[in-house]
Amino acid sequence: MKKTLNILVFIFSLASLVISLVLFYNMGIFVDEFNTSPDVVCGGEFWLYMDWLRLFLLAAVTLFSGMNLIRRSRT
Repeated sequence: MKKTLNILVFIFSLASLVISLVLFYNMGIFVDEFNTSPDVVCGGEFWLYMDWLRLFLLAAVTLFSGMNLIRRSRT
């Protein structure tokens, strides 16, 4: 049961990270095509920083859950 839960956390965090990265990439394409800036699209500089923080936290959760899954499978 615990291993299944660890696998699900890893899969969901990886899926969330991939979706967020694709959305962030699409925002970059939009910004480039319409000659605007990312903070205009995000609603301000603060929200742009929050977007970067979200990507960092999702990457950290994915990394730590993957490390936890590998560590648990070895023991």
